[in-house]
Amino acid sequence: MIKLIASDLDGTLLPEGTPDIDPNIYEVIRSLQDAGVTFVAASGRNYESVMSIFGSMEKELMVISDNGGYLAKGGEEMHCYSFPRDLLEEVVTMARNVPDVWIMASAARGTYTDMDDPEYVRWIREGYQMDIRVVDDLLGIEEPLIKVALYTCAKDAAEVAEPLRQQIGDRVSIAVAGDRWVDLMMPGVNKGGALAYIQQTLGITPEETAAFGDNGNDIPMLCRASESYAVENAREEVKAAAKYVLGDVSQGAVLQQLEKILDMQKDGARIRK
Repeated sequence: MIKLIASDLDGTLLPEGTPDIDPNIYEVIRSLQDAGVTFVAASGRNYESVMSIFGSMEKELMVISDNGGYLAKGGEEMHCYSFPRDLLEEVVTMARNVPDVWIMASAARGTYTDMDDPEYVRWIREGYQMDIRVVDDLLGIEEPLIKVALYTCAKDAAEVAEPLRQQIGDRVSIAVAGDRWVDLMMPGVNKGGALAYIQQTLGITPEETAAFGDNGNDIPMLCRASESYAVENAREEVKAAAKYVLGDVSQGAVLQQLEKILDMQKDGARIRK
């Protein structure tokens, strides 16, 4: 019986870089939680962007944001993994040397960039619903930063991620978080580790867990769930890591599967009675 569900957002539960979620998801999640299933919104987005989707449910949800860099339950912080100053300086300096990228960084509850490109800033604000702040220098921010994200303007994210892994992969966690997004976090930080922490906290096993994803940053999370699902639009390596492949995100495939899980939970409850 499933007791825990973790789902990625962009490319899985809703189209990449948009706020366009099927409103029926809220009722289904609440019904699942009423049936004893904890729902975790697990995203590469920062916390405020996740809340742009689930703000009305903040007190009801667990959240993995920034690819595992920040965890919250009911709106309260559970864990935050921020860069020490020396490593942050190394990561930002290295990112600035990557050609054709746009860079932003996440704090626990804020997002920053020092590359004041109006087109990208507008897209982040309107698409991801982030109140991104333009600053003079990311290294001048006093608030602890938990993720540095690169938007790759000219290449697939996987092509940019590989040389970064060769250069600094032994000191940071690097994730392909979208077709064009490469995220850098503290070493060992990923969605899988965050989900493992939640499982341990709640006393729930991988056999009692379902997870949904589409991109490289979702693979560690899928590996923590016996019932793992990739959407049809997922990268091939994600499909290979998942137990099942669903329909495309544009078809509402994850919502449909959540409804099926809910029906199974209800059937199981009737049998136990």
